[in-house]
Amino acid sequence: MPRRFSFILAALLTLVLIPYFPGISCAEPGYSFDPSLAPSSPDYSLPKSWAVLPEEPLPYPVDIFFVHPTTYNGDENWNQSLEGESADPKVRGVMKSQAGVFSTSACLYAPYYRQANLAVLYTPEESPARKSLDVAYLDVEAAFDAYMRYWNNGRPFILAGHSQGSEHLLHLLERRFGDAELRKKLVAAYIIGWSVTKDDLARYSFLKIAESPDQTGGIVSYNTQGPNPGYSIVREGAVGVNPLTMTITGEVADADQNLGAVFFPDKGVLEIPHYTGGQTVGGAFVIPTPSNIDDLDAMKIPEFYHPYDYTFFYRNLQQNAELRTRTYLESHGIKY
Repeated sequence: MPRRFSFILAALLTLVLIPYFPGISCAEPGYSFDPSLAPSSPDYSLPKSWAVLPEEPLPYPVDIFFVHPTTYNGDENWNQSLEGESADPKVRGVMKSQAGVFSTSACLYAPYYRQANLAVLYTPEESPARKSLDVAYLDVEAAFDAYMRYWNNGRPFILAGHSQGSEHLLHLLERRFGDAELRKKLVAAYIIGWSVTKDDLARYSFLKIAESPDQTGGIVSYNTQGPNPGYSIVREGAVGVNPLTMTITGEVADADQNLGAVFFPDKGVLEIPHYTGGQTVGGAFVIPTPSNIDDLDAMKIPEFYHPYDYTFFYRNLQQNAELRTRTYLESHGIKY
């Protein structure tokens, strides 16, 4: 089952995710976790179990399987129900602000899943509530299996997520991608807002960090913060990719290399070219104070930019997904 957060890290993540959706507080269910009380598992053969399925005819020869981050903090259950997921505007918002990065590269498959409640991050490591993360992971794996069974049809694909979604995807990679035939179909895995460590890579030698912008079959992973963040969720031994250069060196990337941050306010879209530079330090992607710092909701936590891992580098991620997709298709003789 998925690796567990340490108790300290859990507390930090809680602090991070609360500002992600300003104005909410963390509501813990009034009973101990019991798997028999978890909501019914989704049937991923049914369209209603998916936040997004592509429409025919498919516009690209590549797919993306995207798992959204934590958005749920209700007090009714330790895992969110399918009904709750489908009614949650935050889930729909993420499809635009994060999964939208890949809209020029691939056909989007994004499952609803019984995500673990934000309140889990308040609980000690030994708490039974931690098993709600197992419930969430099993859904992600089941959704991926359904995607492969009903829709893949031998097509190459991208894996991408953020935060809790990325943790589950890393576990999926560890559990399932020892299969060489499955790895052959992987264009790239964007495990953003979660750390991939040297220990992970040593334990699962078939996993590789993407070390160049056009490398296929590798992992892109980073966490964004300032030089002196109030909190950090970077795991010990993390191997971070610079989202501006798509390398793993410690070179400084200037703001001129930032193709554009893209923000999604209540109405419209705000794009800021050359938004910020940065460099990889100790597995974190470290940036200077953003120019619009006073407008960022998450700044209740100094220099901690977890909610903006996609936003700050939106156009670079978009261009990179296009490049890796094009490289994969050309190397496999697939028309696009």
